[in-house]
Amino acid sequence: MTLTPLLPTLLFAALAAPAAQALQITAVTPQGEVAQARQVVVRFDQDATRFGDARAAAPATVRCADQAVGRGTGRWNNAREWVWQFENDLPPGQRCEVAAASSLELTGRTRFTFQTGGPVVRSTWPYGGQVDEQQFFVLRLNGPATLDSVRANVWCAVEGIGERVPVRLVEGAERAALLKARRLEQEAAKSPLAVQTLACNRRLPPSADLQIVYGPGVATPSGVANRVEKRFDFTVRAPFTASFSCERENAQADCLPIRPLRLQFSAPLPREQAQAIRLQGGGRSIAPQIDDSTDALVDGLRFDPPFTESTDYQLTLPAKLRDASDRPLDNADSFPLAVRTGAMPPLAKFASSPFGIVERLAEPDGPPLLPVTVRRIEAAPGVGALRIADGQVATLRPQSDAEILAWWRKVQRYDRFQVERKQAASDLKQPLPRVTRRAGCSRACCRCWPGRTACSSSSCRPRTTTTCGPSRWSASR
Repeated sequence: MTLTPLLPTLLFAALAAPAAQALQITAVTPQGEVAQARQVVVRFDQDATRFGDARAAAPATVRCADQAVGRGTGRWNNAREWVWQFENDLPPGQRCEVAAASSLELTGRTRFTFQTGGPVVRSTWPYGGQVDEQQFFVLRLNGPATLDSVRANVWCAVEGIGERVPVRLVEGAERAALLKARRLEQEAAKSPLAVQTLACNRRLPPSADLQIVYGPGVATPSGVANRVEKRFDFTVRAPFTASFSCERENAQADCLPIRPLRLQFSAPLPREQAQAIRLQGGGRSIAPQIDDSTDALVDGLRFDPPFTESTDYQLTLPAKLRDASDRPLDNADSFPLAVRTGAMPPLAKFASSPFGIVERLAEPDGPPLLPVTVRRIEAAPGVGALRIADGQVATLRPQSDAEILAWWRKVQRYDRFQVERKQAASDLKQPLPRVTRRAGCSRACCRCWPGRTACSSSSCRPRTTTTCGPSRWSASR
């Protein structure tokens, strides 16, 4: 009596045991419609072979509509996963079937299909950014597309234009030159319909946003059409313009006569045309200065000072000025441009480094004088005698040209660079100002001017300062 309830259970287990050993395919990729396919992967629910067995048979076959493009090799990644690797990416419009080998005992589904969709864009040229008003475009597709389907389903969406702008195909000599410039001749020769060259069928407005729209319906020669819209963003370049600039004391003031006047272009133009521009006024016709370069194209120039103060000038351009793309100047009606210089700005200036003159005998029995240049400041500046106490004056009498040049190089070195304190003490033959240390610094301060309490060395800043002291010592003088 106790065994009777167990008999159905044991019988079910005995019948189910063989079925549990049967293989089942759990996944096959890809399936359905895919844009690209390079391999097929088949996975099983349990070990289908002894891993590492190089002679293990393929568990499935892969066949495509075009047997040539479906060629490849199979391999086991592990005991439960097998891969079929195509020799090349499948082109669009291919239908393929994956069928399990008849030698396997399988349960469940044994046949799977997938297909590559219509042609899609792999890359574009230009890749983005600014484009010409009559820009040519190159679309590299993953497979051939008919010209008629491209004309019908690719268009330009242009800012400010409320309708689709159709594309025109670039053909003949223009296409050949474009492909050569992009080094795509061989790729295009191998599959001409996979490299599409086109342009918007109208001149594009400057500074407008532009999209090349690759719409649904672009189809392979076999009739398989793309189903997904793709947009590529660009911006049409700004118009060719010229802009003048100069330095002023304030926004309402005229140009400073001691600073350059500049003319900048929004696009390069031939150097010969830039050299023909003139600034006329003050009894002179001034030629422009262009940065030292051998480039045939330039995008800016300047007129160097000094200019006559409080004077009217005219900036004139050559007739029919055009940029390197043969575009006329968009703001040509602004020229000749009236330019006026203002008065000389106020100035109070000591002799500049690294060389200055101190007049030792400027007046009989008088002290040495340091000249100061003043311009357009108050009539009586109120500058009194400034006496530098506790200073030391050394007399140097070089005896040869070589000695003069050596001292000149030394003055230049002190003016332009930092100098080791040990070297400075040796050159000056006198004690140097003390160093206030936080973390230590071995370099001498290059300038300590009268009236300043300290100066900093750029190699030590901000940790170390050199106090100038009562002697007002300057290493560069």
